[in-house]
Amino acid sequence: MSNFIETYRGSVAAWECDQYGHMNIQFYVGRISDAAASIMLAAGFGREAFEKHRLGSVAVNQNIDYVNELHAGDLVRMESGMTLAEGRKIRFHHRLFNAETGALCMKADVLALCFDLERRKSVPLPDEIRTGFQKFIVRGDEPPEQVAVPTQTDGWAVTGRSPVQPWECDRMGHLNVQFYLSRFAEAEKQLLLALGYGPKRRRADGVAVRPLRHRIQFKRENHEGAVITLRSGVRAVAGDRIELYHELFDTETGSLSATAEATIALDRLDDGGFLPLPANVAAAAERLAAQFQGPPPLKPAGSPPAPAAPVEGMYESCRGSVDRWEAEETGRMATRFYMARFSEAAGNMLAGGDLSRERMAEEGIGSAALDYTIDYLRPLRVGDAYYNRTGMLELRDKTWRFCHVLMDSYTHQPVARAEVVAVLFDLKARKSITMPDFVRQAFARRLVTVPAA
Repeated sequence: MSNFIETYRGSVAAWECDQYGHMNIQFYVGRISDAAASIMLAAGFGREAFEKHRLGSVAVNQNIDYVNELHAGDLVRMESGMTLAEGRKIRFHHRLFNAETGALCMKADVLALCFDLERRKSVPLPDEIRTGFQKFIVRGDEPPEQVAVPTQTDGWAVTGRSPVQPWECDRMGHLNVQFYLSRFAEAEKQLLLALGYGPKRRRADGVAVRPLRHRIQFKRENHEGAVITLRSGVRAVAGDRIELYHELFDTETGSLSATAEATIALDRLDDGGFLPLPANVAAAAERLAAQFQGPPPLKPAGSPPAPAAPVEGMYESCRGSVDRWEAEETGRMATRFYMARFSEAAGNMLAGGDLSRERMAEEGIGSAALDYTIDYLRPLRVGDAYYNRTGMLELRDKTWRFCHVLMDSYTHQPVARAEVVAVLFDLKARKSITMPDFVRQAFARRLVTVPAA
């Protein structure tokens, strides 16, 4: 029985690769830090220790061996153990694998000290934390083979594991919506790998994983330092597309943070349309769907629905173009940045409700999305220019429903659209509040009429 545990699961972004065409060394170190957060949490050295004991860990020495290259789009996973947990010292042993090929890509030994965050000095490990680390003691010279791969259960596959970074949190103090979507998009590629369709096969077939729709419901906030885990299942196989369901959890508390319904397809990069699902992939997806034990699909968020194209009264709320660092290895804009555009537009929408940054700080008010439906109409590529139109659909007691339509600046055709349910909340109590009258009046001026279909 191995003491290694999975501590990170993700992918290599195109912007993490250098002029040599492989992932730059700085991003290996980032994943070492991510993995450390997971094994520390498993040992009882998570946010509770941070808040209760005001303890953390600081690295004082790292020895890293780079074994095999990683390229843009590769899926990766980290396994970690401990070779020392005594006194003030803890030594992590990490192994990063290519999740598709099983090849060892990096191994690292990191010596760290238990650190008192108030006195800013190293201190002995508390007994309960030292005992927690002992569960993960390894030699450090084990064969370079994956031994801690989570198994599929009841139609669920583990598809993501990573901490929330401070730079992923917005001015509301919680994980921004775009980083939920980035994790769901990564989870879809991890699930496709579990079905036998990984990055190497996508490259050979000349296709991209193209999202067609996401319906995301946000249940609880996630804050910096939280370690989050994703699991995914297949709802159905429908012709050349797959319908999926994802759940995102706070690993420490076990609480469900967000869910996502997703429809994806394999889209030919030569603009030849969707690639029919290979027979073995479709068969594997159908087997997983037959085992899937998840909640029923969601009902529509409300009425009227978001319009297919801008209607009278919708106003411009965002404008820009796709930068190289926003693109996947295919040259298409990564899924995350559709949500980033809508998040930027939402800031302008709040300002249109007389909720400027200063007014929100003065009133102690924040905002949060509860329900997001995004329809992706066509991919955006590096250099493409866009603008966004926003309109209010419905005002309720605490929540409001609004929509965005992202437009191609050259063709003036819709690229994507979103329908959103949002709420205002007290930044201290972290609870929703009734919409203030001055906000309701300002939003009411933004209401639009959607023609019947």
